[in-house]
Amino acid sequence: MDEHSPARDPGAGPAPTRTLADKLNALILEYWSGQKPPGNAVIAQRIRAETGLSISTGYLWMLRTGVRDNPTGSHLQALAKFFGRSPAYFIEADAPEPDDQLAAALRSRDVVRIALRSDGLSDHSKKAILSMIEHARMIEKLDADPPD
Repeated sequence: MDEHSPARDPGAGPAPTRTLADKLNALILEYWSGQKPPGNAVIAQRIRAETGLSISTGYLWMLRTGVRDNPTGSHLQALAKFFGRSPAYFIEADAPEPDDQLAAALRSRDVVRIALRSDGLSDHSKKAILSMIEHARMIEKLDADPPD
C-alpha cells in the first residue's frame, strides 16, 4: 500500500459499501472505470477544480483509509458534488446504491450539466427539453422503443 491509495486486490470485485471509506473508494473506482484511478493528489485537485470546494490530499487519504470517518459538511458537499451523489449517501449506513444505468449516465459530465442546468426551469420547459432529447435519441437510433 502506498500513501496515495488504500490496498485493494484488483481481482476481488467491488467491495461491500458499508463504511464511508468503502463508499468513497467504490465511487473512485466507478468514476475511473476501466482505468487505474490516479493518486489522491490528482483526485483532490480534480475535486477542487470541478466543484470549487476544497479538500486536501491528506484529508482525502484519511477518508479513503478510514482514519477519518466523519467529514465536515464542506467536505461532504465537495465529495457529493464531484461524484453526483447526495451528501446523505456518504453518511447513511445503508444508503441505497443508484441503479447501474443512472450511475453510468452520471459519469458523463455533459449529462450532469444538463440535469443541473434544468433545475429551476418550469415544468413546461423541462418537458420541451425532454422532448428534444427524445427526438435526438430517435434520430441517432439509440432506443428501440421510446420510453413512456
